[in-house]
Amino acid sequence: VTANQSPVTPRSRIRHDARANQAGKRAVQSCACCRSPPRIPFSVGVRDFGENSSHLRRPTTYKMRFSILLLLSVTHVAFGGIHNVQLWHCDDAAASQVWSEDLCLTHNQKCVHLRQNGGMFLQAGASSHQLTHRSESKQIADPGNKLCLQAPSVDGLLALSVQECSGTEEQQWVRNGQRVQPVSAPNLCLDATQSPCENAPFNTYKYCNISMSFIERVTDLVERLQTTEKIGQLGTGAKSIDRLQIPSYQWWSEGLHGVAGSPGVHFGPPTPYATSFPQVINLGATFNMKLVSAMGAVISTEARAFANAGHAGLTYFAPNINIYRDPRWGRGQETPGEDPHLTSEYAKNFVNGMQFGADSSYFKVVATCKHYAAYDLENWNHVDRFHFNANVSDQDFVESYFPAFQACSPLAGSIMCSYNAVNGVPSCANDFILNQMARGQFGFRGYMVSDCGAIERIMSAHQYTKTPEATVAAGIHGGCDLDCGGFYTANTQTALDKKTISEDDLNNSVGRLFAFRFLLGMFDPISQQPYEEIGVDEINTEEHQALALEAARESMVLLKNAGNVLPLNASASLNVAVIGPNSAATSTMQGNYHGTAPYLISPQAGIAKAGVKVTQVQGCDVKCTDTSKFSDATKAAAAADVVVLVVGLDQSQESEGHDRTNISLPGHQLDLVKAVAAAAKGPVVLVVMTGGPVDITYAKTETKIPAIIWAGYPGQSGGEAISDVIFGVYNPGGRLPYTIYPDEYVNQISMFDMSFRSTPGRTYKFFTGEAAYGFGDGLSYTTFSYDWTERMADRSLSTKDLRDGVNYRVTVANTGKVAGDDVVLAYVTSSVPGAPMKLLFGFERVKLAPGGSRALFFAAPSETFSTVDDKGERHILAGTYTVSIGALRHTVTASGSSVHLPVTKQE
Repeated sequence: VTANQSPVTPRSRIRHDARANQAGKRAVQSCACCRSPPRIPFSVGVRDFGENSSHLRRPTTYKMRFSILLLLSVTHVAFGGIHNVQLWHCDDAAASQVWSEDLCLTHNQKCVHLRQNGGMFLQAGASSHQLTHRSESKQIADPGNKLCLQAPSVDGLLALSVQECSGTEEQQWVRNGQRVQPVSAPNLCLDATQSPCENAPFNTYKYCNISMSFIERVTDLVERLQTTEKIGQLGTGAKSIDRLQIPSYQWWSEGLHGVAGSPGVHFGPPTPYATSFPQVINLGATFNMKLVSAMGAVISTEARAFANAGHAGLTYFAPNINIYRDPRWGRGQETPGEDPHLTSEYAKNFVNGMQFGADSSYFKVVATCKHYAAYDLENWNHVDRFHFNANVSDQDFVESYFPAFQACSPLAGSIMCSYNAVNGVPSCANDFILNQMARGQFGFRGYMVSDCGAIERIMSAHQYTKTPEATVAAGIHGGCDLDCGGFYTANTQTALDKKTISEDDLNNSVGRLFAFRFLLGMFDPISQQPYEEIGVDEINTEEHQALALEAARESMVLLKNAGNVLPLNASASLNVAVIGPNSAATSTMQGNYHGTAPYLISPQAGIAKAGVKVTQVQGCDVKCTDTSKFSDATKAAAAADVVVLVVGLDQSQESEGHDRTNISLPGHQLDLVKAVAAAAKGPVVLVVMTGGPVDITYAKTETKIPAIIWAGYPGQSGGEAISDVIFGVYNPGGRLPYTIYPDEYVNQISMFDMSFRSTPGRTYKFFTGEAAYGFGDGLSYTTFSYDWTERMADRSLSTKDLRDGVNYRVTVANTGKVAGDDVVLAYVTSSVPGAPMKLLFGFERVKLAPGGSRALFFAAPSETFSTVDDKGERHILAGTYTVSIGALRHTVTASGSSVHLPVTKQE
């Protein structure tokens, strides 16, 4: 977190010569500190006090965000939060250079040591200063030499280091990529202001007293704020409060499946990349929630490393837990899939992994569950998400749209309200979904943030309000505390003046926001916060790389394996033609909302890594409007022993703001599949790299395509994971997280229709047609058997008895010859009219060696045997319920009158 502020008279300054020569500038570009920059965050402002100033006065700040390659350290450690280093003009008087021994300009609980990240740093003692190099650990400049600040431009930022120099004539500075004139005074000073609670008199205020509760501290802080200062906190680019030395803060960072590019995140030295996990739809296909939690923990560790290097915030807009209702939706790839139970479990495990770690006193980061509610349309049939009104029944709310957010609400620090309106009310002004349901029923205690620009669109797009002050009131009263945008900050004062909101309304929202800045440790001693010790060396570690590869492997779904053609035997003599639009895909494998990956292993590269002969031919790009290269593809197929044909989509076909109009392979891709299959002399393995479903019915029935692998968007190690499955290094165990409908499905139902029961039905729960492949489909190279751990006879129970649910214990055994994972799915079907045709209530992924077995427990709570009526009420009704766990079946016959299941308020 970096911020600019205008502090009071600085506690400490160090004087340096203000100019460096060109030789020094060239030297810094090759020095160790530039090759291995430190992680400590600073924010710098160049301040001009005039040539003759002999004392400091209120400066003019040219705001800049810098990554500073200068570490300052002294004997003792000063606790605090974020340090803000600034350049000042100063005079030549020695008296203007005052150091106190208790100051340490590190972002950790102790001063920089030679073993830590960094290049050069000033070692400041009680009576002398010296320049120390981390790799040599010796004095290379004595206190009598002049030291210059050298400032080369690094990716549009200003990177500072300390150099020896001889004079002042050739000092040059670069700001925002532009060279600026040398300052008029020959000297510059470094001023270091510490955290908001370090300096007097602030450290005497109640909000800085760590022995008090967070509520007491937040209340005290909010009471001290002026109205304009409160208003400045209502946008994601929160303003600094200079008189309290509280820095500005950027709330908007992205981390959907890895730290990602966003206003709050900067990729560049010392954080040039982040681990790029598979897209979320792939994580849904793993059905492994321990893996999801581990991924969340890795993302938050790297997020903290970015933040500690000054390159990210600590509040992340993830996860996306909307239900993948319609296969045309461009952002379905960001979700775990179409099932509410799977998505709910994903939400809980991702949020837990992200937010909570070894230090139970603080949030590691804040996760934001989005987009609430009923958001799953980008731009279809000339209606975009900004104008769309989702008409949702109470029945569909309770069954499908609410469950994931209900699961998220007691855990997440934040929820994002969506662009669309819900039943005529814009989501970010919707008291029913935000206040009554999330806060009132689901146990949400965090802050609500709008999707970016959604507050302004309450008026401009939905025309729900007519004036800015009414729009502010609609958002604040509707429950939205934080505007991702500038509408609140520009119009809240008018709303107060015209009394559409009150100061208490403002205090409530600002209090919620500051509560989480406190919970993130921004006002507390660094010495008490282990997360402040996380450095850039914890980004893309070997463990993180291994987890990304494991996630990609576990997400692979083997849909077809006729004649057990897979796995192939990799040998140096095997000639493999890798063909198709995504055969050499790299960034495509990341999907959307991704950062800069440390590496990207394409399918071609992954297969070549197996030690086989590889010929790669694209045939056409993803759009596949040009068929002129088809002949190259068929020629390669005819010459190869086996063909790996990689087809699918990319972000030109499905993305934020872009829904599809059909679910066929784009352009002439299907023609390419047919041509390659016809020409191939050996088997064709079809790999489908896509976020959303595409109809692959042809390949399902084509005998020359004996194997199909769904690969999703598998992240930085995607090509290696694909290769590992093809050659048997890894036994696939993923399951489809959605239904693959036939292509005519899109002509049978409108995207505007939010009902799951509308003909021909949505998702596996209600679709009455014949799917190409269904939710939960997936094969393995081994076989599994199932048996009741405790014998389960069919039961007859009263509807009242079913309020206690039913427990199941099953034993799964690997009856094959190779180790493998089995995803055990627990469903219920019902004879009750109006109930879903099938409903997932439990799942578990197990790893079993040949001959190994494991006992599993599945709880079927009362909701499993309930039906939601058109008023959104749950009832246990008389009827026959069949529970399916793997190959096992158990029947429960319920009799008696209807039993109502009230909504239980979450805590």
